[in-house]
Amino acid sequence: MNPDLQRLWRGSLNLFLLFVRLHLWRIHPRRFLTDLKAIPIRKPIFLLGVQGGGLTLIARMLRRHPDVVSVTGNASYWAGPDEMQNVMGPILPPALTGLHHKIPPHPQYPERDWLYAIDELLPIYRKTSADATEEMARQFQRALRIALAIHARDASRARFVDKSQTFTVRLSLINALLREYEPHFVLITRNPYAMCLRAATRVHTFQRLPLTLEERLELAAQHWANSFRCALQDAEEVQYFTIMRFEDVLQEPEQQIRELCAFVHLEFSSEMLPAPGDRFPLGSTGSSRGDHKWYPLRLDVNRPYLDALTPRIVDIINSRVEELARRWRYTPEGP
Repeated sequence: MNPDLQRLWRGSLNLFLLFVRLHLWRIHPRRFLTDLKAIPIRKPIFLLGVQGGGLTLIARMLRRHPDVVSVTGNASYWAGPDEMQNVMGPILPPALTGLHHKIPPHPQYPERDWLYAIDELLPIYRKTSADATEEMARQFQRALRIALAIHARDASRARFVDKSQTFTVRLSLINALLREYEPHFVLITRNPYAMCLRAATRVHTFQRLPLTLEERLELAAQHWANSFRCALQDAEEVQYFTIMRFEDVLQEPEQQIRELCAFVHLEFSSEMLPAPGDRFPLGSTGSSRGDHKWYPLRLDVNRPYLDALTPRIVDIINSRVEELARRWRYTPEGP
């Protein structure tokens, strides 16, 4: 077959299977033939942070574990969508959605990527244990059980993994809704000087707004700082919580993932790590176009942004992030 036609065919098939995966939870027979209340929820794992912060890479490594399940698949489908807030938004309570489903209206910010935690929108999205209700817990637990019923190879061993970033400002609420099932939370940081400049110059949400670069940087810094402050505040009432620096994962992937597996009670396997020859399953978010979020690991992922910093940009970002940056040993020069 002509190589161009082969790529076109594979890309089209990938998009079709991706669509199927996104909506499988709606139509899969196991959702309707299984007694969902009998499906156990065992120590669900939530990766927290901000978009572009390294969550995708770490989630993919966890999802290659044979006992791990996400909202769209198991270890045989480890590179597809993995955010409840987007995939299962229609059946989640509004307090757990808000990026693509049930978005609270706002005249200036119709889109919410890298915006839901800015000063103006945070009061809408910020939820804590005080907001938890029995009905909300029932809806949330049912969504997890649907994913487990559909995708778990062995329901008695299955572990659910998710990386919905808005849960970062709702950690206390998530913990309250699942407290009896011992949820585990992993907060993933990445250099805020690189992250904020990356967001201000690359995130489509900002590019569509009539803002100057300085205004975009200010919003990005608000979003980054508010997200992590909320998570740290909520962590005080959470039993299972840890922090990982994305840069450390890039430098020492095996050691870091071993430590992560120990924390979340999974047996480490070297097959979880990126390796040459790995191929994305069809229907994945990256298989049709090639995806840099796997192998080889890019150790200099922050460098283009850090090299583009100016004193003025650093001042704008520092006004919001300096305290947390110092806490995690981040500087404008690098970790």
